[in-house]
Amino acid sequence: MPYWIREGLLAISPRPGYRPGPEFIVPREEVDAWVQQTRDFGVASIICLISDDQLPLYAKALPGGLLLHYRESGFAVAHVPTFDGMTTPYTPEQYEEAWEAFLRLPKPVLVHCSAGFDRTGRIVDHILSRLSD
Repeated sequence: MPYWIREGLLAISPRPGYRPGPEFIVPREEVDAWVQQTRDFGVASIICLISDDQLPLYAKALPGGLLLHYRESGFAVAHVPTFDGMTTPYTPEQYEEAWEAFLRLPKPVLVHCSAGFDRTGRIVDHILSRLSD
């Protein structure tokens, strides 16, 4: 479920089908429910932070992949991938890539990694710090 960080501008969410515990193949119905909920929330764009270790969780249900499904569902999409569980998940270049994506994407923008906290929080903190500059 999406959550506003700055209403009408910036939101966060876990990835479609996320549950704590072992990862599993995500069925299309869960992705479609997430897409509808995100669309109903008013989101126009998505910055996806999940990497190639988690994107295959959608391959069976979405043969074109999660990112293409987002685009086909009407969202503008940027992908700044990084692996989960890293002490320092982003390079300075990736922070700048996320910032530039935020600037160019139609608003509101939703940022998500897997759970929607660690990697997402770092990128959102960076975006917020740049907005206050």
